[in-house]
Amino acid sequence: MKKATALQGLDEQIEDIRLLSRRGFLGKIMAGTVATGLLPNFALAKQSKKPTVSKAIAPDNDSFWNHVADQFLLRPGVSYMNTGTGGPSPRSVYQAQIDSIQQTNADRFSYASHVYNTEFKDAVRAKLAGFVGCKSNEIAFTNNTTEGMVVGTFGPDLRPGDEIIYTNHDHSSGGQPINLRCARQGTIPVMVDLSSPKFHPPKDPSVIIAAYERAITSRTKMISLCHVNYTDGCVLPIKEICDLARSKGILTLVDGAHPPGMLDLDISSLGCDMYAGACHKWMLAGQLTGFFYVRESMLDRIWPTVYSGPVNGINLYGKPQSEPYLGRSQTAQKYEMHGSTNYSLGITINAALDFHNQIGPDAIESRDRYLVERVRSGLQNVPGITIFSSEDPRLCAGLVSFRIKGVKPKLLSETLWQRHRIYIRNVTHDDIDWDANRASMHIMVTTRQADNLVAAVEEVAKEHNA
Repeated sequence: MKKATALQGLDEQIEDIRLLSRRGFLGKIMAGTVATGLLPNFALAKQSKKPTVSKAIAPDNDSFWNHVADQFLLRPGVSYMNTGTGGPSPRSVYQAQIDSIQQTNADRFSYASHVYNTEFKDAVRAKLAGFVGCKSNEIAFTNNTTEGMVVGTFGPDLRPGDEIIYTNHDHSSGGQPINLRCARQGTIPVMVDLSSPKFHPPKDPSVIIAAYERAITSRTKMISLCHVNYTDGCVLPIKEICDLARSKGILTLVDGAHPPGMLDLDISSLGCDMYAGACHKWMLAGQLTGFFYVRESMLDRIWPTVYSGPVNGINLYGKPQSEPYLGRSQTAQKYEMHGSTNYSLGITINAALDFHNQIGPDAIESRDRYLVERVRSGLQNVPGITIFSSEDPRLCAGLVSFRIKGVKPKLLSETLWQRHRIYIRNVTHDDIDWDANRASMHIMVTTRQADNLVAAVEEVAKEHNA
């Protein structure tokens, strides 16, 4: 008898995860490259380094990338272009989560003892560290980017009068914790104004670097900044800004909601002190998954905000804390020590990492960039379109931001959905005169869907600018 699943109607689409992650998935998606003899290495359970990736996966190889897109559970006819808000999981990740929930409810003790145990979590942490480019003792699992930004904002010891720099194009999840700390403790928020058109897009990275440099004073103690602006998709020159801050003894906290899974990320090369990232967006893990990185030399300077572990090596009863809790409190794991957890979410991080590593982070980045450039170059020929995303590959990646003259971005988003089942979003902030559409180009998007987006936008533009 066929076993029932949570999505009975999709049974025929859900492959056995072992087949999907080995023979089934690679047997399908590598059809176009197998003749080369170059296949991506499998992501081993305890892998801590990035896999060696085949260079044979061309970003315009539609045979390959259509098979990748087929791994998602999206309804037929839906073009999903809002990974920047939340990424749908591929079948293998979805099935891993469903299996985890079922097994946890069937026998929680055995599952916690033999599946989602310390060895497994350490292996996933090492795999995640390898994927984003850091040491496993520098990274903690979180519920989302916001949680990491809160820890990073409140973690360092600062004094009243110390200044924290951020911008008016930061996400509120990074900016508002700063305002809360300043209201509570007397630190001072310093906002960099990026509302000028010269930033959308900037002519080169120096325009952005100069804006941060002008905001620095002798009282500046921390800079909080986005790796990729969620408003216009601009990729900031993080390394240069972090190097500038380091030279002046200023801490850096990076909002990395978008790069994990979009870019072939290497956090250690950025030179930042802290980095908060999402796993549920471009990485395609389950909702409420993320991570928080703290540079090893900074771990003793960044306090946790929600915490239930040993304090200065002492347990609740005033005695020296025994292992393993003591060791965990001396690494980034201390940012995880705040009560019970959802096993299935950690499982989806592991499955999502396997999915990405089987394709290759650099291949995925190349595909995302190819799709963005295809859309951007198509839109620039549409009358009445203003494009806010840069042509400079140093300043753009997987997001393309634009606006049609005379058409409210919210109306365009609604029209594209109603007419074509194309799902993009609008980012609207009247306070800084920002109102634009934003399309996320990730690996569930086919070339045909990217072209359909351009055609659909052109259709609306002609209606309003005839």
